[in-house]
Amino acid sequence: MLNKIAVSAASGLLLGCSPVAQAGTADSVVVLQYHHVSGSTPAVTSIDPETFRQHLQYLQDNNFNVIDITSARDAIEQGGELPEKAVVITFDDGYQNVYENAVAALKEFEMPYTVFVNPELMRKHSGHYMGWEELKEIQKNGATIANHGQTHAHLIRKQEGESDEEWQERMRYDVVTAQQAIDENLGEQQKYFAYPYGEYNNDLRELLNEWGFFAFAQHSGPWSKWSEDTMITRFPASGIYANLNTLKAKLNSKAMPVSAYQPQEPLVAHDNTKPTISITLEEVDTFDDIRTDALQCFAGGSVLKPKWESKTQFSVTLEQDINIGRSRINCTAPSASESRYYWYSVALIRPDESGRWPD
Repeated sequence: MLNKIAVSAASGLLLGCSPVAQAGTADSVVVLQYHHVSGSTPAVTSIDPETFRQHLQYLQDNNFNVIDITSARDAIEQGGELPEKAVVITFDDGYQNVYENAVAALKEFEMPYTVFVNPELMRKHSGHYMGWEELKEIQKNGATIANHGQTHAHLIRKQEGESDEEWQERMRYDVVTAQQAIDENLGEQQKYFAYPYGEYNNDLRELLNEWGFFAFAQHSGPWSKWSEDTMITRFPASGIYANLNTLKAKLNSKAMPVSAYQPQEPLVAHDNTKPTISITLEEVDTFDDIRTDALQCFAGGSVLKPKWESKTQFSVTLEQDINIGRSRINCTAPSASESRYYWYSVALIRPDESGRWPD
């Protein structure tokens, strides 16, 4: 693994597993990302309570193992055992509607989960987000409370005239003081950070690594020993991604053993409208199970056929201009031995001419 940092002791509900835990081991875990659980909030970041409950019921009925985030981290970091069909549930922002519409169902199904919160926004918008007392309550019932920054700003954007040193100090406020607020109110917590909007660059990753954080993004793919500690992928499960018919394949996905990739910086130049990505796979025990002959990549509505430079290295070039803002290229290959797909995703951000992009 790249950029490994120290591992602390495991903690979790019921040894970190929901009651659906089954025998067997795996090398990766699927992390689901939710925001609002409501029928009246912006559709793009929402799942209605009934559909959310259907997700939990599907996980239980199909023998998925919902484990807490620290148990997943420790198994991956220390080479321990992950249960087959392991899943971690996360929520970004800590909205009040999560407390009202999701917490009871998660308690009923005895499934642990993580909530990433913004202390400054909690203070400024009381009632819109869960408060400290509600967070204390769900923590007692098995939730992990983690860091989403103070302000939910576009952290990788420099402010006008801002020096590198000033940007680093702003990052220190947004990340480090947010962690201090969480620790002061809830007791010392594990250092997990979710990037606002899923946006990161190498400078921010370097700071988070220095400060001892594991950091989670928003492009897709399972979390495994090939993941980097400050670039852990999650599958969005809200909005258009809440559809169980498409979510099933993601829940059953396997980690593609990627040892190197280009570009390493998600932020591309404005005039780089058709980026090329290059991926190198590691020849591990499961490599022969990957149907590399059937590997395809997807960008928006385009299906991209890889160009293989060697047995383990391929590249793809976008055929259509990527939009201004965030996008991703997903690469999948079927397993030769079972009805599952190996999955890897590359995050890209294309700014406009002024260096900005939409929320």
